[in-house]
Amino acid sequence: MERWIEEDIDHLTNRFGIQSAFDLARDLGINVQFNNLGNNIYGYNNNSHRIPMIVINNTIDERTQDGVCYHEIFHIRHHKGFNTQFFAVNTTSFLSDGNETEANKFMLAMLKDEYGWSKQEDVLDFLDFFKLPHELASLI
Repeated sequence: MERWIEEDIDHLTNRFGIQSAFDLARDLGINVQFNNLGNNIYGYNNNSHRIPMIVINNTIDERTQDGVCYHEIFHIRHHKGFNTQFFAVNTTSFLSDGNETEANKFMLAMLKDEYGWSKQEDVLDFLDFFKLPHELASLI
């Protein structure tokens, strides 16, 4: 993982402790809402009157929602103006874009910290636990 992403994770955990994505979003002043986004979209972020907001699909698993929230927090903090649908089911690759890869690395590292995952555990079991695509295994 890129050193600057690791430093960002260290900064956040030193400042706020290891906590859920939703608590972190609250502490960062990010509004999180849940809506039915259909079957193809897990979540997205945008700004309303300069207030950052994350919208997460309320029909997906709660652990997946946690991952989506971490992913979107990273975009808000580091990819200003970048607004895309996270894990749109129609996409052919979750790793096709540098911004998406960075956000996915951040998400996976934060989930590992929050849930106490160790390297001895199977990577695919970890991804299955969060109902995340196996394609992300190369980022762990």
